[in-house]
Amino acid sequence: MTIRAQHPSHAARSAPETTIPNCNFPFFGDQLSREQARDLFFYDNGRLLWREGSRRRRPDAGSEYYRKSTRQDPIWVILLGARGEQRFYMRRYLVWNWHFGETDQILVPRDGDHLNDRIGNIGFAGRLAKPEIKSTVPERPLFESRYGVNCPCCDAPVQTMSADIATQVYGITEQQSRILRAVWSGKGKPVQMERVFTEMYHDDPEGGPTQVKMYAAFKVALSHLRSKLKGSGISIVTVGYRQGYRLILQDKV
Repeated sequence: MTIRAQHPSHAARSAPETTIPNCNFPFFGDQLSREQARDLFFYDNGRLLWREGSRRRRPDAGSEYYRKSTRQDPIWVILLGARGEQRFYMRRYLVWNWHFGETDQILVPRDGDHLNDRIGNIGFAGRLAKPEIKSTVPERPLFESRYGVNCPCCDAPVQTMSADIATQVYGITEQQSRILRAVWSGKGKPVQMERVFTEMYHDDPEGGPTQVKMYAAFKVALSHLRSKLKGSGISIVTVGYRQGYRLILQDKV
């Protein structure tokens, strides 16, 4: 297949108005070099496919990520990195990296479809913010965070906690994050195990392993998740026999 892509100097100057990534949008700053991207993937009409020998269960890299907490359209993300140091990458940026290398631009879909990552559909919406050099003298924030943490993107004290922010702040892994998001979706009401299993294995083409194995994996991940959330003001509690789990949010203790 012949790929015909626009050069970065003139690509997408007339991109339509769209929502610019905000502080609940953690993936747009992570990129690879052109060589790194091509070592990992093939490009096929907007898709990134794992190269041979990666022992993946399916050729497509990554999965859809539903940004429920910010009410934004889903995006496609890819998890990369060694165990314990894994990070999410937006496929849109990796597609650009695959063609041209790293970019200092905010990339947006021309047609407004956040899952359409074809290179010809990628437009610009301004420059990525450069990291600021902070003063060694700490400034007192106008508002204290209810949870004792600052947003990992904009450094503002967190007043409204979300599953996405908790995932970044407390070093929560992908499987643990899926459990947290599933329980978070109940908004304090009990969430049944079927809902948790669906979130844990939503990108598995086979729907996941047996229920016995899913429950065993859930118990291990939940135990580690509770340890990471200890003292954060975020708790996942058992409601009762066969009644599921629910979320409790409190000020940090």
